[in-house]
Amino acid sequence: MAKAIAVGIIGGGWPAAAHAKGYQAAGGFRLAAVADLIPSRRQKLMADFAIAKQYASAEELLEDKQIEAVSVCLPNDLHQPVAAAALRAGKHVLCETPPALDAKQARRMQTAAERDKKMLMYALARRFGAAEQASAQAIAKGYLGEAYQVRTHWTRTRGIPAGTGWYTEKNRSGGGAMIDLGLPMLDLAWHLLGQPALQRVLATGQRRFSPDLADAANQVEDAMVALLQFEHNKTIELSAAWAINQPPAQKGSLCRVYGTLGCLEVYTPAGATLHRNFTEDGEPASTVLKEPKTVGYEAMMRQFRRCITENAPCAQGAAYGVSLMEIVDAIYKSAGKEKAV
Repeated sequence: MAKAIAVGIIGGGWPAAAHAKGYQAAGGFRLAAVADLIPSRRQKLMADFAIAKQYASAEELLEDKQIEAVSVCLPNDLHQPVAAAALRAGKHVLCETPPALDAKQARRMQTAAERDKKMLMYALARRFGAAEQASAQAIAKGYLGEAYQVRTHWTRTRGIPAGTGWYTEKNRSGGGAMIDLGLPMLDLAWHLLGQPALQRVLATGQRRFSPDLADAANQVEDAMVALLQFEHNKTIELSAAWAINQPPAQKGSLCRVYGTLGCLEVYTPAGATLHRNFTEDGEPASTVLKEPKTVGYEAMMRQFRRCITENAPCAQGAAYGVSLMEIVDAIYKSAGKEKAV
């Protein structure tokens, strides 16, 4: 049996607990250490997941030569510097999303991963859900024909992050609702669409519910809508909101994929549902898709392990992080210029 990969978790918030559970469920990993500035947070993780070592800083953890891989579970502005330091220290890295504040930082991370010959993977958790995996498999099997349009959103009625501070500070978060909630849905939609090349973006941001702060650093959007046009006449309609007046049923996530042979609704109470074989009156035959057994962070950590031990292709790797952030940058650029780019 192969030796378990010793993992350190940097940051002790809720993403750290999700990563720890995923590592334990996936197998092939040993939770070796946790680093966090707050003693109570790292001590809780140690108690919950039988982690032996604790460090007060990322720098101290990265000096531990027994640790082979790390999860970076920190505020957005720390992703690039800490991930780059971890790669330089010879560790494989699983970094929380967004990959970075912008594409420029993501390119630095890609350069570091290639230079140090270590795996850099991004924790794009939406892809690994049961409904999401079932949807991707159905599209890959051709059940939709050619997928050409996706409508997706993640909207909260009243959910502006409070208490952490950094979420609403642009220089620390990179943006507001779009980079927080929109990016995971963009990743999923683009993945299901086959990742065609972007051609044009038209986006509009709103700031209707946030307090009127004088500090310019806090000027992030609480909602944004974007229309993205790709090669081969494919499109994504994307919206994200921390706060918006909407019917109760609209709150939450939607992802609907349109194809030449049918339509796929990713999120329904029954699970991902495929609609096809439409009658002349437009009535389809509907099928709830069979879900895979391994899902969520367990599935993610299994992929991370394969990427490390088998040198398997990493669909959420360093190069992909750059491409994803280039689209996010284009969305913010269009919203800032108030025109298509």
